[in-house]
Amino acid sequence: MAQSRPVLRKSYKRLAAGFLALALLPASLATATLTSAPGIGFEVLRNGSPIGEHTIRFQQEDNQLIVDIEIGLEVKLAFITLFDYEHRNREVWKDGRLVSIRTETNNNGEKHVVRGRAIGGGFLVNGNEEQLMLPADVIPTSYWNPATRGADRLLNTQTGELIDVTVTPKETTPVAMPWGERQGQLHRISGDLEIDLWYDPNGCLLKLSFKAPGDGSTIDYRPDTHMAGQSQLLAAGPQQVPCKG
Repeated sequence: MAQSRPVLRKSYKRLAAGFLALALLPASLATATLTSAPGIGFEVLRNGSPIGEHTIRFQQEDNQLIVDIEIGLEVKLAFITLFDYEHRNREVWKDGRLVSIRTETNNNGEKHVVRGRAIGGGFLVNGNEEQLMLPADVIPTSYWNPATRGADRLLNTQTGELIDVTVTPKETTPVAMPWGERQGQLHRISGDLEIDLWYDPNGCLLKLSFKAPGDGSTIDYRPDTHMAGQSQLLAAGPQQVPCKG
């Protein structure tokens, strides 16, 4: 027994590296109830067992759309915490363009901070101790934006890096929602990031799934609160929240 704990910890170090996909995915422990603003709440499952929550909340201020994202995950063995992940992300959008982004991540003790803002014809990002000028139309890896489906590069919200991806549309199938079912088309992302995303016909994110590199565990997002069943639509100029019943 004395030798089993280091082996487990080594395994979960690999799992921690795999959860980089969550911010490539894309907050402290996510306990938001989504009562303060319309939004989406997912229960996060690892191999079918709950390990945390991921919430996306939307609010409109004047002509800007503000998106707040929180992820909180914890994997335990008995009373021992083997893995802990916290991520916060605030995006501000105006006229269909990302105006600013601010993220903080604690990936099992490894901390990251990203700051970015629109400047001239580009988007200036500070992350991982380097500064990058990215395209003005860059899309973050927070996945709520339906423009993700047509992207070939994405902004890694955990590290501030620009990653290359290929998005392949797949079959449309029913997705279980809190009130019943909704048709969702699978979009498979490959390249620097591998993840499956399901969007409804309006471009609303319904579901996520991916394999954690290292230990190969299956991570699934099960919607437990979702504004796709509501009639309200928030907008900031042409930038709209696509979740509409």
